Amino acid sequence: MSNQQQKPGVFASICRCLKGLFVRDKLSFLDEEALQTPFKTIAKNYFRNKLGIIGLIVFIACLLFSFVGSQFAPSTFTYFELTNGNLRPSTNYLNFPKDLDGNRVVKIVSGISFSFALMDDGQLVSWGTEPNIRQENVSDYVLAIPEEIRSKRIVDITTGGRHVLALDDEGELHGWGYYGHGQTTLPDDVRREMEASGASIDQIYAATMWSAIVTSDKNLHIWGSQQTIQNFKLTRAMRGHVVKVATGDNNMLLLLDDGSLAVIGDRSSEFHGNVPKELTEGSIAVVDIVACNRNALVLDANGDIYTWGSTMDGLTRVPAFDQDVRTIEAGYKHFNALLEDGSVVSWGANQLSQLDTPKDMPALTAIYADYFQNYGIDEDGSIYAWGNRGYILGSDEFGRDMLHRLIHGGRISLTVGAIAILIEVIIALFIGLTSGFFGKWVDHLLMRTTDVFSAIPFLPIAITLSYAVGSLLSEAQRLYLIMVVLGVLTWMPLARMIRAQLLVEREKDFVLAAKALGIRQQKIMWRHILPNVFNLVIVNITLGYASLLLYEAILSFLGFGVAQPTPSWGNMLTSAQNSAVIQYYWWRWFIPGLFVVLAALSSNLIGDALREAMDPRENER
Repeated sequence: MSNQQQKPGVFASICRCLKGLFVRDKLSFLDEEALQTPFKTIAKNYFRNKLGIIGLIVFIACLLFSFVGSQFAPSTFTYFELTNGNLRPSTNYLNFPKDLDGNRVVKIVSGISFSFALMDDGQLVSWGTEPNIRQENVSDYVLAIPEEIRSKRIVDITTGGRHVLALDDEGELHGWGYYGHGQTTLPDDVRREMEASGASIDQIYAATMWSAIVTSDKNLHIWGSQQTIQNFKLTRAMRGHVVKVATGDNNMLLLLDDGSLAVIGDRSSEFHGNVPKELTEGSIAVVDIVACNRNALVLDANGDIYTWGSTMDGLTRVPAFDQDVRTIEAGYKHFNALLEDGSVVSWGANQLSQLDTPKDMPALTAIYADYFQNYGIDEDGSIYAWGNRGYILGSDEFGRDMLHRLIHGGRISLTVGAIAILIEVIIALFIGLTSGFFGKWVDHLLMRTTDVFSAIPFLPIAITLSYAVGSLLSEAQRLYLIMVVLGVLTWMPLARMIRAQLLVEREKDFVLAAKALGIRQQKIMWRHILPNVFNLVIVNITLGYASLLLYEAILSFLGFGVAQPTPSWGNMLTSAQNSAVIQYYWWRWFIPGLFVVLAALSSNLIGDALREAMDPRENER
């Protein structure tokens, strides 16, 4: 009977044991607190602090933005596009009106951030982003079509980088947009010459800094930036014989009435070299000519293509076509060819997605390309756009994407701060622990050394070192120098703090007991005392990290930190030294400054929250 009663007891014990392994009974509050590990207690206390949570979220967001974002953003620091300099934040360069009927479109032209469509009724439709910033003069604006032009019937239109020319059915030329070189207004001497000869405007052209017309008597007239147009010298054989023009910023390709080609402009450019001899002799029947900034493209009557100019971006490597070419178009650094079956072949630069044609694009009947935008129209009148859609956070003075530079700049700034704080902590731990534990002459020596380093002015020394040896170092070595300088010149306050804490800890009973047991001093210091001061170190790491981020920003802002073209949040703020940038180009200083503030503030919030979570007295309050 007793055995029968004992079996259920054994079985119940086994069940309770298994249950205890996998299911924990609900404990009282006091029992729960008693069983918590120190780490769990700190974590629990930390996440009670709302500001600490906000700081942690913001800091993690900064890390993800920089380190994960850099995997998706190109890191071509040396790439720049001066033509696209100082463009405001926008991504609507290609957002043409949805009700735009392609069957009624006669022509589409583009500037650096905007486009115009000329309709069959002579009206203009504009879209994109205003490239001009000047607020005091409305006539600088491009997208706002002047009222006097809305009432005209436009027969031709062209764009420069930031200005527009339009020709109405009465032969009157209209211009608006940026007029810094007078390129929007037909010069009086040209107007008088046309009146004397009875000629009218036949064709209009524009580039970034100048404008041009071809008159009915086949004369070419150019006006705008004197520095540029002084190279556009027409010979006697060219005057009165110009049929068509293809333009780059500093060069022109002329088709003359005898079928030959001529080049004028900057003779140092590749545009002037290697022109096929048969094209200059007129032995080839030329159908069409186009030009990008440094290259020319010619289509003859047999469908053959001739090209010359810069070898950059593969512009001179014409793809092999399996059918005849119907039309050729040129952007600023790329070419498009429309083939007989309506497909498009593109080649050249693709940093701004100029070559990324839509995958679902059907056969096209017409294509248009200008600067960095492309448009195609199919037989149903549907319009397709590809190319530069804009810059989410704007562009800097060199036309570089601010978003990409912020991503890679954050990676560098955050890394510099992390390595510098690591160097600082290693030095401070060694000095502080050694000084506080051994005391006597060791303490005096190390503390006087700390005083000497504290007397060194940080910014002057950092600037002097950077100026003295920075030019002799590579970009990577310069970054290492900044990390070392920041770490070596900022460890003193933390070392003093560790020493003071250690002086308190070494007099406690557990340390005296360890000494009594004969444990070596080094082991006592690293195994027993260090864990008790480590909380202090962790808190100061987060607070010091924020300071080092600001120091890096200051050094780079002053030009002695991370050097261009490598970005950092600090050197991106350098442009704020220019009053014009502060007044007109807010995104160039406000956005990098905002990221510096967010990273530093979030690090400080994390440090404050950790300090409260690790201090029982703070929790009791």
